[in-house]
Amino acid sequence: MKLPVKKSLSFLDGLRGLAALYVATGHARWLLWEGGDNFKQLSHTYSTPEKMLAIGMSVFKYGHEMVLFFFVLSGFVIHLRYSLQLSKGEQAPFSFGSYFFKRLKRIMPPYLFVFALTFICDSIVAHNQYSIYTHTTPLPLVNQNIVFVHSWSSLIGNIFFLQDAYVPVFGSNGSIWSLKYEWYFYMLYPVLLFFNRKSPWFTLIGLGGIFLIYLMGFHTGFVLFDQVVACLLSWWVGGFAADIYNGRVQIKRYFLYPLAVIIPLIPLIHTSGINNLLKDQIVAFGFTGLLVLLLDYRDKGIVQSFGKLKWLGDCSYTLYLIHAPLLILANGILLKETNNVMPRSFVYVWLAVIGVVIIAYGLHFIVEKPFVSAAKRVPLKQPDVMPAMVK
Repeated sequence: MKLPVKKSLSFLDGLRGLAALYVATGHARWLLWEGGDNFKQLSHTYSTPEKMLAIGMSVFKYGHEMVLFFFVLSGFVIHLRYSLQLSKGEQAPFSFGSYFFKRLKRIMPPYLFVFALTFICDSIVAHNQYSIYTHTTPLPLVNQNIVFVHSWSSLIGNIFFLQDAYVPVFGSNGSIWSLKYEWYFYMLYPVLLFFNRKSPWFTLIGLGGIFLIYLMGFHTGFVLFDQVVACLLSWWVGGFAADIYNGRVQIKRYFLYPLAVIIPLIPLIHTSGINNLLKDQIVAFGFTGLLVLLLDYRDKGIVQSFGKLKWLGDCSYTLYLIHAPLLILANGILLKETNNVMPRSFVYVWLAVIGVVIIAYGLHFIVEKPFVSAAKRVPLKQPDVMPAMVK
């Protein structure tokens, strides 16, 4: 089987970029608009076009669920190389040292940079005593959820991906919670590859069993281990999709297409009383179905058109990392200028989104692109492995 050409998979870069844009837009909507609760109370004062726009913008509420797309896509791309080699009967040699340093080099430069950026933005917010810093904005959820922790223990803990397990997220940048999962998924991949060599199905079923055990309430007491392993299946279904794509798993793929129907049901899943761990896994299955569908129709013009957004995919990791502190700073400045009154217009939302995309695109040439190995891009001719991004 020939290695998939770069053109056929370039659409994944565009999809990744759109997903990052979705998350940034959702956070801008949250921080720079008067909010859904106010809209419900004052909807009678909105014109019909304004109502339609407000309702349409509510589609951006599901940033957490979008993390599952990044997990699935990451699992697919990280396993794609080895899956292809195994499908051809090759040994697929694996060097943990080389693998570790490639992942470290890929993730850490932008990740370390964003700690400095977060501290600078938060310091401006604190110095000016903006209402988002004093928790007195007109938005209760913003007041409850935006915190500013800049302790050394938090910084060091975040550098070692311990946020939300043993230390709080550093500063106001709550979006970096998912990097913990991504990093430790990477570190567990060699174990998954060991079992996957023997049987892709055994690996998937084994992780399914572990997931069910956690779903029933099992915990080891080791917080970090429990958090990561309980969610590992949501990442590995992407790896399993790579085995399907490369022919290691013989299955009628169209049986998986209906899983994509889960995606438009995300609003219902989000508000249901289902266990959160199960919610996430259901959504991950939905994105897996979509991924398999798009891979099978990758040569169609509508799918390949996403490849035109590769430029956005190239800076999507930087966009994910930097957008939250910049938008929080924008919230502080805006509310100071409006005497702590949130605007009902979405103009500031779109201006902020455009601004953070431009900044992210420029910064990625400095903090991201120089550290991406050319050797990884050229021989494989597949999308770079990108960390999962947002909350």
